Amino acid sequence: MKKLLLFLLLLSLACTSDDPEIEILGEWQLVEVLADPGDGSGKFKSVDSNKRITFFEDGSYTSNGIICDFTTSAEEASGGQYTIDEDGYLIPCSDPVSYTVGLRLEDGFLIISFPCIEPCLQKFRKQS
Repeated sequence: MKKLLLFLLLLSLACTSDDPEIEILGEWQLVEVLADPGDGSGKFKSVDSNKRITFFEDGSYTSNGIICDFTTSAEEASGGQYTIDEDGYLIPCSDPVSYTVGLRLEDGFLIISFPCIEPCLQKFRKQS
């Protein structure tokens, strides 16, 4: 019995993670954009933007900018629903055709990927 308890204790300790899990829920602010010129040399560049997006537990989001557009503007509110699939998070868009923007968490940042011919990404930092 003691061996079983010791085994279960060791198993539970082995399954814990020291890394805090970053969650999409909460408020994020745009800090960098990447717009590749077509030769693969694109790099993230800092931006001065107040564009923010907030994700809620019920699967909804709100923003002070248009999330479906690759813009840094924070002058027009938007919102809607996001979904989760095996590849990450998705926001459905339709202007004028239907498409999705992909969201992923990477190194503590939220990366939004737009359907461009060359890579075009926005990087958001979580706000406290």
